Amino acid sequence: NPGIGNAQIRPLYKRNHSVNKLLNEVVSSPNFKTAGFAFYAIDMKSGELIASVNPHLALRPASTLKLLTTATALELYGPDHRFETKLLYTERMNPAGNKEIENIIIKGGGDPSLGSRYFKKNTGKNFIDEWSEAIKMLAIDSLHGQIIGDASVFSYDMVPPSWSWMNMGQYYGAGPCGLSIYDNFYTLYFNTSDSVGALAQIVEVYPELSLNFDNTVTSDSITWDNSYIYGAPYSYERTIRGSLPLNRKRFGIKGSMPDPAYTATVQLDSIVKSLLVVTAGPPTTMRLLKKEDPDLSRDGVVFHTSYSPALFDIIKETNTESVNLFAEHCLIHSGIKLGAAPETTIAADSLISFWKKKGMDTQGIAMYDGSGLSQYNAITPYQMVWLLRYMKQQSPYHEEFYNSMAVAGNSGTLESLFKKSVAEGQLRAKSGTINHVKAYAGYVKSISGRDIAFSMAVNGFSGTSREARAKLEQLMIALAEFNK
Repeated sequence: NPGIGNAQIRPLYKRNHSVNKLLNEVVSSPNFKTAGFAFYAIDMKSGELIASVNPHLALRPASTLKLLTTATALELYGPDHRFETKLLYTERMNPAGNKEIENIIIKGGGDPSLGSRYFKKNTGKNFIDEWSEAIKMLAIDSLHGQIIGDASVFSYDMVPPSWSWMNMGQYYGAGPCGLSIYDNFYTLYFNTSDSVGALAQIVEVYPELSLNFDNTVTSDSITWDNSYIYGAPYSYERTIRGSLPLNRKRFGIKGSMPDPAYTATVQLDSIVKSLLVVTAGPPTTMRLLKKEDPDLSRDGVVFHTSYSPALFDIIKETNTESVNLFAEHCLIHSGIKLGAAPETTIAADSLISFWKKKGMDTQGIAMYDGSGLSQYNAITPYQMVWLLRYMKQQSPYHEEFYNSMAVAGNSGTLESLFKKSVAEGQLRAKSGTINHVKAYAGYVKSISGRDIAFSMAVNGFSGTSREARAKLEQLMIALAEFNK
């Protein structure tokens, strides 16, 4: 029960050392009085227990769940796997008996990296340029059908069913799509007023989308983005509430795309219109076409294939920068590899079964997405440490998994933490944060030379998220300072 009080929490390991002393202080913290708190740390080589509090208490893990998701994808696909996006054409016969190109199909392969901000420096040629060159190589002057986006490799139910209405319209609530593009989000730019309470004006949407906005965002004497975008997948109606800083030009906020596959067809359609003399119907998607003809099948001739970065690079961004979209893609791909339907809940069930067969005690695990955004997820610190030890000692991809995590004081979500402490540079971990949840899991090298795997989570704390983070940071530093 995440609401178990600190009066019922007692360290299970009684040795009198610095980590246990600090654990007792954390457990007794006034801000943790109402909280569920669990902690588990072991020496990976010997299996010796370092310290433990409620190790079998299943708590919401927030983004530390990404470790389970990415470990599965690594085990199933290997670090070098690349996802494919294919361009195909279909043909028709003209009155003279010659073949002409009718449609161009973008067949998504579940690549989350097309146009992604996380890979701009590494991908070299932009995928739009690649597609343009590929169409030029066809040496055609007309297209008689349509540009069609095919995202059917994944379920069309993009958003995991347990995600909240508050999350799904935000950029971090962009769901997995078989044809993802630009991280599945758009940026909405505002000009704000110098008067408190005045309406903030929308000046641009990028990439351009035909969205309808119910906007009541006001200008306020704040320095941060305090706005929220509400909207459902495939709906072009968006409601925006909240406030933004005073007197700003082109202040950007980000929201989830309603239909990434359709956005991809619009992008390609603009290329085709600039290159060809004749183009026909408006861009569309297989999802929309199958509403009219459920038995529709679109096969064609492949004339270009775009490849994602290596899976390791995707997983490194997932764990270092905590990218929800990439984690959700990893989950669905893992489900596909395990023979499950390409849908979040079914894929998650298959993932849990995969680890149970490897020996994990999966009792109490609840997995409703791959990223940890759902409030219904649950896992114990004992299970998380079991995973960490397995990946270190039994996985052929232990180095890749280890190197995918943020480095204390140096990178990703841990960059601003652990400065000038013993843990700086010696700890790699995944952080997790959602409402009233803080969690960390990973590896640390102690000053006595121990390789320690740890997991900790607190649910339902009082006070601020920053205060809870400080308590858990102290515990991780104590593990780095452990000298026994």
